[in-house]
Amino acid sequence: MDMRNLSELMPMHLMVDRAGVMVSRGKTLAKVLGRASRLEDALIPADNLGHRIRFEELFSQLGGGKRVFLQLRHHRDVSLRGHGLHVSPDIAMLNLGFGIYLSAAVQKFGLTDSDFPPSDLAMEFLFLHEANRAALLELSRINTSLEGARQSAQILSITDPLTGLLNRRGFDVVFSRAFDARARNPFALVHLDLDHFKQVNDRFGHAAGDRVLVEVASVLASGVRSGDRVCRIGGDEFLILIFSERPKEDSMTVCTRMIHQIMSAKTCPCRITASMGVAVSDSRRVSRQQHLYEMADAALYQAKLAGKGRVVLWADPGS
Repeated sequence: MDMRNLSELMPMHLMVDRAGVMVSRGKTLAKVLGRASRLEDALIPADNLGHRIRFEELFSQLGGGKRVFLQLRHHRDVSLRGHGLHVSPDIAMLNLGFGIYLSAAVQKFGLTDSDFPPSDLAMEFLFLHEANRAALLELSRINTSLEGARQSAQILSITDPLTGLLNRRGFDVVFSRAFDARARNPFALVHLDLDHFKQVNDRFGHAAGDRVLVEVASVLASGVRSGDRVCRIGGDEFLILIFSERPKEDSMTVCTRMIHQIMSAKTCPCRITASMGVAVSDSRRVSRQQHLYEMADAALYQAKLAGKGRVVLWADPGS
């Protein structure tokens, strides 16, 4: 047979003699093996477990339907597999394929449909593989996008759109967790209400009122530590969680400083003051979350009665 016809008919064939010299190779295999003249210059014989074997052992085992495994010596991410038989005592023919390494081989050696015989479905399988990979990538992109949208929606659901602080829903989640852990991580609950805020809206309009709320929110957010939480529960009312081993002392210090900063805010159209009520989580009366809310609210009411623009710490009547 003319070897050129054999190369076209079997583009992945390899004829090799007993000494390991490659007598003939198909056109596609020629692209892969380059100018190597001996089999072991370009290929590493292996058994079905991937263990290296000598060429002599491979040559002697050809025939009987036993599979052949060859790893590319200079491209370890591509291997060949197939079968072979002896065409004479000293010449063997192997018919090889890429198997699961088809995609890597096509990319590495620039193979096209013309490098495979018409009866070979290798390229069809490759196209199917690439289409499947593209579909999986698109599905992954969609899932990532959906997850991002879900997280954004979740964040928006617990965020006050005007100030960027937690809203009441988000604060309730944080407060519930804090209350359950109050024995090992004590905190103070602060209830803040701006004094005479309605007059700002009446005199300067709601846009001016919104600017005041944003300014106050900025003062509160910058006045606490990263582990503390600030919430706008609606209108001009805010709640703050201040975590500390000394919740009474530290919360009073932080709140007093915030009141002075709110009074000196320069973006406000008029002088703004704030009243604050503080209740600490280690009080003897605290057995439910609602109790702590009621205590902070009662302390805020006392701050209002005492002249506004001040902070009052709730105290146990029996203490």
